[in-house]
Amino acid sequence: MHIHVIPRILLLCAIAAGPAALGVDHAAARQPADLLVTAAHWLDPVSGALHGPVVLRISNGRIEKIAAPDRGELTPSAPVRDLGAATLLPGLIDSHVHLGIGGRPDANALADLRAGFTTVVDLGARTDAILRLRDRINRGELDGPRIIAAGKWIGKQGGICEFGGIGVAGGPDAYAARVRENVDAGADLIKVCVSTWGADAFAHPDAFEIDPAALLATVKEAHRSGRLAIAHAISLGSVKAAIAANVDGLGHAAYIDRDTAARMHDRGMFMVPTLASLVGDGTDAPSVALRAAVETAHREGVRIVFGTDGGVLPHGENAKEFPAMGKAGVPAIDAIRAATINAAESFGLAKEIGQINPGYAADLIAVDGNPLEDLQALSRVTFVMRNGKVIR
Repeated sequence: MHIHVIPRILLLCAIAAGPAALGVDHAAARQPADLLVTAAHWLDPVSGALHGPVVLRISNGRIEKIAAPDRGELTPSAPVRDLGAATLLPGLIDSHVHLGIGGRPDANALADLRAGFTTVVDLGARTDAILRLRDRINRGELDGPRIIAAGKWIGKQGGICEFGGIGVAGGPDAYAARVRENVDAGADLIKVCVSTWGADAFAHPDAFEIDPAALLATVKEAHRSGRLAIAHAISLGSVKAAIAANVDGLGHAAYIDRDTAARMHDRGMFMVPTLASLVGDGTDAPSVALRAAVETAHREGVRIVFGTDGGVLPHGENAKEFPAMGKAGVPAIDAIRAATINAAESFGLAKEIGQINPGYAADLIAVDGNPLEDLQALSRVTFVMRNGKVIR
């Protein structure tokens, strides 16, 4: 079973039907016995509050209870994992990785998981291999994060997502056919490539490389199949085209102005900045402008969703994106929300992951320090639990 990402209109019905309707695998055969997890602090990304000592009771891969340490109902009917002075958070979500880049896909997936990212969204590959990796993890054959996967990139022949012959030749019908091919292979969502990269997108703000009719056909077919459509669209013109085509989210930061950010907000389109890989510590004009555009998006209420372009940024170094977001004016709590509740909401899993709440999947991490005061703390992961199983 794999995760089907559901557009907003269909999502309410799926949530009402429960986690099974979302295709969430609980790896029941590999769940450990009940476990108590204790820590000095836990962070609630919804309220933004850092709470005091806590005991979590984990049962059948889910969070059963949250209580203070002196609550008798949680006393030792199960093994205790004491995390000491660490801060507990929900498992993090990286909404833009490429598990097929930078090493073996299974090793990359495990590196991301051990870094605290219990869910990843793979936004494009050359083959269907990541879909099959997702299936193996869901069956409990190997450890890895929850994977939501797009299958093959969709972009024009000879364009930025050509990658050895997988570019689409032809018009709208050919693009729609590629969407159906990906869906038939088991893709959870669709990734479409609209613009070129940063410096070129900055220098030529109106330019983009996909025909608007082909983009519209891609998005319509994705939505008809019950999948989100995520766009690589960095130039201002490409974002305007994505808005016109009803794209659901941007896979990177983009050179947007205030009016375009407002339109994104009104349409419910999210942005995944990937600043650490796109600009790093760069001080050139395109880098400065891209950070400013992310700040504009955040200020105008665009939902910011955490992602790294993992594979370009080495797998396991995902948390480097947090301080990069901070440099773009995103407050610490909002950067954490981007990797928890915002990402969960964007991918139809808001009732399943992204929070520490009874009934939610027991995807938990602990870090050394207070991430509200020091985003670097999210690079100091001391504990990872995925679906109730301790990974590290």
